[in-house]
Amino acid sequence: MFTPDQFEVNDAWIAFRINDEFVFVQEDPYDIFVLMDAASTYVLGFVFSKVVEEAPSVDEVEDLFKKAWETKQQWPKKLIVTDESAASNVFIQEAKKNGIPVDVVPISDLSPIIEPVKEIFAKNLVGKDT
Repeated sequence: MFTPDQFEVNDAWIAFRINDEFVFVQEDPYDIFVLMDAASTYVLGFVFSKVVEEAPSVDEVEDLFKKAWETKQQWPKKLIVTDESAASNVFIQEAKKNGIPVDVVPISDLSPIIEPVKEIFAKNLVGKDT
């Protein structure tokens, strides 16, 4: 299990799906993928992905990484993803393009870091209590 205090700011960024249930936009189901600093749990940004497409576009993830770099002015020492799904592979591809090593870990190992963010998202943005 990883916790934020095991990291320094910019040691690792985490890419994960923040929604447990689909988010509907004009009746179309979407997933939301977040890029977050592991130490501070600061959300660097997010992308929407239409569920039928299974993954965010390469261009959207590239823009997300650019915005994260503009915010931090440096790349992390590594990117952590939770699986090797189609969505994670887009993040892995972008990380490798920028020389960022990637670790793939079970989502349960990241629970102490990402669950509080997921709960805030569910409560404040989706309107569900967890």
